[in-house]
Amino acid sequence: MFERLKNLFRMGGAKVGVVQTLNAITDHPKISVNPKEYERIRDNRKIYKNAYSDVEYITSEGETQKRPFHSLNVSKVVSRKLSKLVFNDGCDIGVDNEEADKFLQEVFSDNKFRKNFGEELEAGYAVGGLALRPYVDTNTGKIKISYCRADTFYPLESNTNDISEAAIATVTQQTEGQKIIYYTLLEFHEWENGTYFIRNELYRSEEQSQVGVKIALKTLDKYKDLQEEVEMPGFSRPLFVYIKLAGKNNIDLNSPLSLGIIDNAKRQLIDINEKYDEFMWEIEEGKRKILASDHFFKVRYGEDGNPIRRFDSKTGVFQRLKSDEPFIDEFSPSLRSTEFIASINFILRIIELQTGFSSGTFSFDGKSVQTATEIISENSETFSTRSDNVLIVEEALKELITTVFELAKAYKLFDIASDYGVNIDFDDGVFQSQDAKADYYSKLVTAGLSSKLSAIQKLTGVTEKEAMKIVYEIRAENLELDYPEQEQASSERELGAEE
Repeated sequence: MFERLKNLFRMGGAKVGVVQTLNAITDHPKISVNPKEYERIRDNRKIYKNAYSDVEYITSEGETQKRPFHSLNVSKVVSRKLSKLVFNDGCDIGVDNEEADKFLQEVFSDNKFRKNFGEELEAGYAVGGLALRPYVDTNTGKIKISYCRADTFYPLESNTNDISEAAIATVTQQTEGQKIIYYTLLEFHEWENGTYFIRNELYRSEEQSQVGVKIALKTLDKYKDLQEEVEMPGFSRPLFVYIKLAGKNNIDLNSPLSLGIIDNAKRQLIDINEKYDEFMWEIEEGKRKILASDHFFKVRYGEDGNPIRRFDSKTGVFQRLKSDEPFIDEFSPSLRSTEFIASINFILRIIELQTGFSSGTFSFDGKSVQTATEIISENSETFSTRSDNVLIVEEALKELITTVFELAKAYKLFDIASDYGVNIDFDDGVFQSQDAKADYYSKLVTAGLSSKLSAIQKLTGVTEKEAMKIVYEIRAENLELDYPEQEQASSERELGAEE
């Protein structure tokens, strides 16, 4: 009751400018991102969600009717294709410390990481980036990974390489009396003198379009145990990882936010949906047409005073022509399917160019958008786009692993005593023949242009420590003996000399 009274005073104070109130999150003094960036992201979400208004048309009776808009939703197809090329079930993630790797795999398993990350990466690529936020669930005592889409992630500070500070927004709605109240939690991640802080602010609004008035955290039961400020010592990096789509944001050069696949192909994605809608409507209207003089469209009225119509007023089958003499005839219009399919495939070629895919990756057969299944060469545009994004995701996953272990140490869930190497092996089978790859590195080693250690790392994707262990095992097999630890140390020095 006391908190409710305080909140009433806060809302009264907000009206006279005494208490902090926000119309939009970007109005917060700590957030300096251009609000137009979030308008862009919201537009991207509408296209990705395939949210289009109904189409109005005129019937034979001159009345306005509505019909659903037909859409291909190519943005979904393109973003899913890229996300599957970058991250799929063939990607192997681990560390070369046995106990640490066991803990890490348990975290991934608890979060169904492989499934969820792939799905969220698709949406992130479509609209403009994805943030991963590890945290400790106090109910289970386990590390969980939440996903923040671009429209809920607000950078505070950034440099040319990374975003170091950010605010993450979480909106909750609940019914109070006859009204729906919207609560927005802003979670600020900030650095001060090398120490990491998380600060929380809660806002209340009766309008969905407004953030509202700042209120106490314990107003909502779900946030009653949340502190306004938490100091997090011992962290080397933020408790979030932001993944961008490869390439510069050419819409706002100063923005730290990523573009989405939709952004540079927005006009073409709208065009292709409009062409597909016209095509499907022509198919629906391509049935037999009846031409009749306006004599047949005159309205008669029954004894009850209601109009009696000869034809269904909701159909466009009947066409009226003005004539002195009554007549009625029929004809069957020809479908322009070849022209429509050619137009849609032409627009698809432009979308491929705008989104970084090789020509011919996508095609339309009159039913749906198909993707190429043949092996794509290493010098293709698709391979280049995939490689650029793999580098970003690989670095992001390494940062995520670092954060997971630092979080585990802070909450005394697990403490890794020694250094560890991170092994992330992306599945290159779509692009590269493993036999050809092995033959290539074998020739380099034979010619003295590469060490065995380097070749093993490139071929198997293991860390340097694991590759060195493989070298020991190969030498032991060749000598038909077991390598004792002192011999391994000696070989390690030899390998260092080779490098």
